[in-house]
Amino acid sequence: MKRLLLLFTFLTFLMPAVWAGVFTSSDGQFTIDMPAGWVTAPDTQAVLGLKKGTAEIIIRTDKSCKTESCLEQKITQDLASVKAKKMKVIGNTYTGEDIKRIDFSTGEPFFYISYFSPKADFSSGYFLVNSTAYSILAKNLSYAETDLIFSFIYPAVKKAKTATPKPAAAQGEDFSLNMDLQDPRAYDIAAAPQVEETSLLPEPSAGQKQPQAKSPAQPAAKQAPAARRYAHALKTRLAQWRPHTLVTDGMPPYIRRAGHAFDVFILLLALYLGVLGTSCVARWFVPAKKNLQKVNPNSLYPLKFKRLYGTPSLIFRARDNQGNTLISLSARWDSLFLFTGAAVAVLALAVMAVAGVLQTTDLLPVSAFAYNTLYSAASLAIPLGLLVFFCGVVWSQLMLREITLYDRRGQKAVFVLQKGFGLAKECYEIYFAKSKDVILLERKRWRFYRQWTMRTKEGHWLADITEDNRLKAVLRKPFGHLWGLLRASYRINGQMDSVGEISNACTAFDFFTCNLDKPQAIEARDMLAAALVINIRDKDKWYPWFN
Repeated sequence: MKRLLLLFTFLTFLMPAVWAGVFTSSDGQFTIDMPAGWVTAPDTQAVLGLKKGTAEIIIRTDKSCKTESCLEQKITQDLASVKAKKMKVIGNTYTGEDIKRIDFSTGEPFFYISYFSPKADFSSGYFLVNSTAYSILAKNLSYAETDLIFSFIYPAVKKAKTATPKPAAAQGEDFSLNMDLQDPRAYDIAAAPQVEETSLLPEPSAGQKQPQAKSPAQPAAKQAPAARRYAHALKTRLAQWRPHTLVTDGMPPYIRRAGHAFDVFILLLALYLGVLGTSCVARWFVPAKKNLQKVNPNSLYPLKFKRLYGTPSLIFRARDNQGNTLISLSARWDSLFLFTGAAVAVLALAVMAVAGVLQTTDLLPVSAFAYNTLYSAASLAIPLGLLVFFCGVVWSQLMLREITLYDRRGQKAVFVLQKGFGLAKECYEIYFAKSKDVILLERKRWRFYRQWTMRTKEGHWLADITEDNRLKAVLRKPFGHLWGLLRASYRINGQMDSVGEISNACTAFDFFTCNLDKPQAIEARDMLAAALVINIRDKDKWYPWFN
């Protein structure tokens, strides 16, 4: 048992020292964490030399440069020299740039390039630590290994220098005024200098009372809670932050080229989320619309519709006033692709913006390697999301829509087919299985509000169905329906001077009612099918959409 305990103690406390090591430069300006097997290489001109087999890392002081621009100029010259020697340069797999950059916690840069010849691999560069320039050369290490090892270089913390007090005899002053804090006499009251007290206020006249000095306030016995101190530190950092842009050097090249356009997009996204949150709160105080019209118990009107959620397909249940029920079923893969692609791309951009703020303000003090990894993952997600979004656009424009209505026995009762594409209008043909009747439904395009027309098979006009609120139509495009507050309702103007409406309850979940003042003007089955097609084709979306 004792042997097992000794073995466990050795593995726990002594083995980490075997697997890794920390090496410090000879001038004490920086350290580097290395895996197991690396040892110090003797080099009289280097501040730090490391070696492992044939691999070697040499770091020397470069006294010719002291600024970032000078280092950038030198690494550019080295890159041109390497290319002139026909050596292959390995660029950044993330940004595609030949010169790689790392920023230390002190804000000072590290520039380096990776290249190889038929015989060996090399990585060389320059970095600044506490305003001192260094050159670095790595031999026989792959570019992936050098990227990892170079990220393990840490500048040493620069200690503040304490001024050594001069002897009092040299200054001709009292020694106690220049006493070192380490001297025991600094805390001896008897060693304090004698100072004559004088009053800057005029002496009070006879009969006046001299004001009494107020005792100083006692210091608080307890410190502020940790949460309050963190909140104060966060507030101070945000108050000192004067952002010019959310774009950082680690972001992809196309984001850096966008510049302030990226900032404007993030600002619009923040405004949209603010409006969406406000409308969610307002939803609790705005009641749903109620149909207060009188109902004829012998009429098929009003028609009531309710969307059924929980499936990939779009399903509505329609019921007339006599209890006859139809269920509509239609695929919506185009909408699914459009929403998924847009959501992935926007979420990746938002993650980049948040990471940029955290990196700029140093609210999350992690290495630049972690931020670059996050930027890399987000940059891969953006083209993936755009590809999925493009597939949704192609699907919606090339695949004709088909809608099927089933009766309560599960048999197909109505078929709705889209009849091609047109620049000015879309046409849908509604076919009733039992009666073999056909009606046409036309949707006018390039309108900022929705407008439909019902016709017979021969082309005779039956009714115009138009969105009744133009303001809602405009606001719904950049904001969506905002938890149902901006859902569309329609006004019906039919033959025989009939008037009706498709009234949405304006709730978070889709529910609407269709009514007509003259039921004999348009058959209830025709209006039921038309209302379903309109709400399926022009479905109110949760997100911004220009239909």
